[in-house]
Amino acid sequence: MEMWKQELERGKQFLFSQQTDKAIGELNRAMEHCPVEHTIGLSEILFFMGTAFLSLGQQEYAYRCWENAAMLRDADAQEDYDLNWRAFYRIQLIKYLSKKKQKQFGTLAESDFVTDLIKTAWQEVRQQPRLYQTDFHGRCSLFWAVDIMFPYEPDQKEPIGRKKVGHIVSFSTKKPEGGKK
Repeated sequence: MEMWKQELERGKQFLFSQQTDKAIGELNRAMEHCPVEHTIGLSEILFFMGTAFLSLGQQEYAYRCWENAAMLRDADAQEDYDLNWRAFYRIQLIKYLSKKKQKQFGTLAESDFVTDLIKTAWQEVRQQPRLYQTDFHGRCSLFWAVDIMFPYEPDQKEPIGRKKVGHIVSFSTKKPEGGKK
């Protein structure tokens, strides 16, 4: 087994046994030894690094790790890798995770799923002419106004109503179908 994979596994073991400082050390070594072209491996390291940082109370570092992990796993993001997309992603990530009891992703699959929903919303949001009529700060305000209704409420096992699954409420004042005005 390659050295970086061993370090990743040791890092995960330390993380799961709540030895966070040791976990971060191993994950840092794994990052240093992982080949740059192995984006999936790097994204996995970053994912667990985010979990470690969150357990230390360093939420900003955790979000940054998860954001970078998601970008590495998304081959299409390389084309759309601009400041607006990253700001939109970060804002939606914060909004999603803040609703979860643990304030973190449970699995890489959950992270990928949420990233796909955010990316779908971004495709709609970036088409809004109003978006480019303001400065970056104004765009960030608009990004905060976008609500994505994820198919599962965070930390619940049952799906929410079918009409709400994946529904995007843009920054206009329009309410979702079936919603009250």
